[in-house]
Amino acid sequence: MLATEIDPENPRGVIDVELHGDDEPLTLLRSVAIYGPNASGKTNLIRAADALGALLGQSLETPSDEPMGLYVPFRLNAQSAERPVMLGIRAVVERRVYEYVIEYERAGFLSEKLKRIDADGSELLFDRAADVVTGSWTTHPQFALVLRSFRSNKLLLSLADAFAPDLAGEIAVGFRRLLAARNPTWTHPMYAGQEAAQRAHQDKSGFGQWMLEWLQAADFGIVDYNVNEVEGARGRGKELSPNEEIELELLHATDSAPVRLKWQLESEDTRRMLQLLPFIYDLSSARRGQAYFIDEISASMHPKLFAAILREFNSDVLPDSGTGQLIFTTHDTTVIDGEARSAPLRRDQIYFTEKDASGASRLYSLAEFRERQTVNLRKRYLQGRYGALPVIGRFGT
Repeated sequence: MLATEIDPENPRGVIDVELHGDDEPLTLLRSVAIYGPNASGKTNLIRAADALGALLGQSLETPSDEPMGLYVPFRLNAQSAERPVMLGIRAVVERRVYEYVIEYERAGFLSEKLKRIDADGSELLFDRAADVVTGSWTTHPQFALVLRSFRSNKLLLSLADAFAPDLAGEIAVGFRRLLAARNPTWTHPMYAGQEAAQRAHQDKSGFGQWMLEWLQAADFGIVDYNVNEVEGARGRGKELSPNEEIELELLHATDSAPVRLKWQLESEDTRRMLQLLPFIYDLSSARRGQAYFIDEISASMHPKLFAAILREFNSDVLPDSGTGQLIFTTHDTTVIDGEARSAPLRRDQIYFTEKDASGASRLYSLAEFRERQTVNLRKRYLQGRYGALPVIGRFGT
């Protein structure tokens, strides 16, 4: 998510992050789009981020005699079908850069390493190899509590977060905020609009007003909304979650009085917008480092609307907020249409996935290609200049 020097005078699509002990801020990308053929590995990137965040959150809850969850090794090579999985992240947490890498198999974690990277170099905080742990944290008195709870299927960083807060600080929490896969297609359609309803119910003047403005700007014909309690929800002998006790109702303009529609009766594209709005709001108003990974973000959305949303998100950076980052996959090339200097996305915000002969995916950036700011990126991509296109064969006989 590092920005390049392709357009240094233009703040579009970037965030400057101040670091401890460094005179120059770190310039990060506000959003990244990932393109590539079907089955080229785009969704696996989303799942990998989700898996690392989930392992950090669930590690302490896993019984010591249970095998590892979220173990999905590379399957396209018979020799690697049961090999360890390696996942890692390099991120800014509390104005410091950390690098965290884990390696695990079905039986437990094989290695785990955490480094802090400063302007003067890096410090190894801990390095776990099987049951041997080294690094500067091991000399701290609180780390003895961590080692006392050491198990093969427990992450040291999760244990430190629980038992050594002076050491761990916000590192584990910060990583989890930055590894959030928010895929609306994974949500059951029956509950797809419930988060927006709950947010609007709890924060009418904030999220509710913002949601209405975005729905009106999207030209869905919506003039207002209501959030109602589900009739009989509390008295029918069935326990409901807080999300199920309320219902979102949208008011549509007509040639007479507005017509009320429950969100379940809305079109697919309106429901998709309702699914995405809480995520966009979170990232647009985030006052701490936060990231969302969203698969197929533009599904059921008009290309012109998607481009407008992305352009707004890419430029809507407030002095005291706007630290959220959005990583998404899409097949919609309209957001890279036109001249590179005026497209909704910068060149370094565009990534591609492509499979090699072994079936392994490679992730690479458009910034690796030397291009002028006047070229049409969409045209060149579809011409095959950057790769990451399907090679379509003949259908039928």
